Amino acid sequence: MKRILLIITTVLIYLSANAQSPKEIWTEANNNYSQANYQAALDGFLKIEKSGYVSSALFYNIGNTYFKMKDVGKSILYYERALKLDPSDKDVINNLQLAREFSLDKIEEIPDFILKTWIKEINYSLSSDVWAYLSIIAMALLALLLLMFRYGPTPRARKSSFFGAMAAILLIFFSVFFSWSQKHGYYKKDTAIVMKPVSTVKSSPDNSGNTLFILHEGTKVSLIEEIGQWKRVELTDGRQGWINSLDIEVI
Repeated sequence: MKRILLIITTVLIYLSANAQSPKEIWTEANNNYSQANYQAALDGFLKIEKSGYVSSALFYNIGNTYFKMKDVGKSILYYERALKLDPSDKDVINNLQLAREFSLDKIEEIPDFILKTWIKEINYSLSSDVWAYLSIIAMALLALLLLMFRYGPTPRARKSSFFGAMAAILLIFFSVFFSWSQKHGYYKKDTAIVMKPVSTVKSSPDNSGNTLFILHEGTKVSLIEEIGQWKRVELTDGRQGWINSLDIEVI
């Protein structure tokens, strides 16, 4: 028994000594990517993901590697995941648009109400972390302005600090709201990417339903409801139908 324990302990010590840290795996994967060893690079990036690390940069690199390997569906999936973490990342946005050019489905998007579009653009101009930092800065500024309003040497200074405090309160409200909405959006599992080269969308959640339309790999869909292994999805042009859950992967 003691001998078995000694062997197990020795093996564990050996494995621990030879285990790579996530930073080392990251560096090695990036080196493989730069040398066009895409499969080795992908293995490294996916190993980091499986170990529990999540970041926009990691998903972006995985998306880039899949794109180099001509796996359009997977590349779009990981670009979308990167955007959920940092919607303001221009590199991810540009690469996602490029990857979508290789998707067969060109679906017209129904435009949002213009005010909603403006609010979304302002929200996604910065990441959720930046909005959170801005809210903290605005809170500190609010405290200083309130002190100035209370102890200002002149009526003009107190009046200016009052209006400044109102502006700081608005900044706190919007920055907290934008930060929360981005974080909330990340944890919502309401969108997916079609992963099969060809997938049929049915009129009912079973194979006997009528085929409404065909979707191809890389197309993004919104998830509405689920029955068994079938999910009711909606496209950006408003069309709806049922698709087998094995044909899609949630973002």
